[in-house]
Amino acid sequence: MNLSLAEIAELPLPAALVDASGAVIARTPEWDGMGPGAVSYPVRSVRLVVRTQPASAQCDAVLSRLLDAIEHAALALSGAQAQRVRMLGGSLRLVAGREPGGWGTTDDVIDLARAGITARTALAVESVAGPARPVLGPEGAALVLVQFAANAERHDAAEAVRLEVDRTTFRVVWRHAGAAPRIATARRRADRERWGLGFARIAADAIGGTVYPPRSCGDGTLAATLELGIRRLALPLAALGDGRVVRATRGWDEETGLAPGSTPAPGSRLAAIQAAAMTARGGIVAESGFSARAGVRALWVAVPPDDSTVRARDVVTGLIHERALSDHLDEPARSTIGGLALVLATLLGAPMPRVPIAVWTRRMLELSEAFGITQPAPDFDGVGAIDPQVVAVLAPSGDGFEIDGDRLWLRIREECRDDAAVRVLLRPGESRIPLG
Repeated sequence: MNLSLAEIAELPLPAALVDASGAVIARTPEWDGMGPGAVSYPVRSVRLVVRTQPASAQCDAVLSRLLDAIEHAALALSGAQAQRVRMLGGSLRLVAGREPGGWGTTDDVIDLARAGITARTALAVESVAGPARPVLGPEGAALVLVQFAANAERHDAAEAVRLEVDRTTFRVVWRHAGAAPRIATARRRADRERWGLGFARIAADAIGGTVYPPRSCGDGTLAATLELGIRRLALPLAALGDGRVVRATRGWDEETGLAPGSTPAPGSRLAAIQAAAMTARGGIVAESGFSARAGVRALWVAVPPDDSTVRARDVVTGLIHERALSDHLDEPARSTIGGLALVLATLLGAPMPRVPIAVWTRRMLELSEAFGITQPAPDFDGVGAIDPQVVAVLAPSGDGFEIDGDRLWLRIREECRDDAAVRVLLRPGESRIPLG
């Protein structure tokens, strides 16, 4: 789907077409700069940037610390374990809306994918590759292939996979005797039940690629495909006219199943937002996961990217889902990542986990040595306390523990009370964090 500059100005999102230098080529009236909530979609030599509702500065700061901790952990490793952690970090950056981490080669993608598949599955892996070619964001591309392989094992009882490369098109191939499995997922968190293939679409969007579900190869095998290098607009977007879909991106087809020529069913979400847009001509309306605008050239409807707070939740989900990639990290990297993930999850509304005091005391003694914490672990006989990983992360901002009966606190130094991670658990006006 090719868009003219005039059509870009009518898109139902705060968006701009930006060149390699960052200069704005065309924009919608609502565009007010990139900001921390922006999501980029590569389009040939330029990119369409969509501004979403940004997370709080505190959320963004904790998220950045978590992503940086994963990247730092990878730098201290070597071999397959370094590849796995690199893949985890690079992929979570894509989910968070950050830019791809840089360029690699098709060989890098295959090497990373092999390391990830052997960590997450019991599959035997072989590969068939041609000459190495440049690839944007090889870590994200590799984790898409890992997800294909994991699904083949889980849903199709595959025992082995073959990784194939044709220029910059990657296929994961496996033996299969029945019909190709049906794929149901979505880019938006609210519209999907699982992480895996939703992540695959988001990652492919960010690196200018397209994901194709498993298809029969005609020889008893199925192949799931990731095609890179096409860099066509991945934003789910459609132009409606005369009551039907006239033009649409492939992303729109994937998310809605309403290819060009389709007519919105009466009472459907699409019919509802189409009617709403017609009553607010020229303005953006948003409803039920769609945004729309009735422009001069068409009625435009998009499935906008999730806001950055929702994407931060996906980062936490992804870290749990892909824990096999970081299971064997040494301390303190392991608990730094785990602690920051728990702090982020708490900031996003999840309850802070607590552990029984015997476990807490033993674990704090282990972490104190790993983190170089000089404050002695408290001799506390309460029922339990918050996860020791979180305490270890907060300890550098602390000034010792306080105990009062069955209550336990960590005192926070005055100069550290504005730290983003500290503020998640430090109540306004207080100088100590309740631990137990």
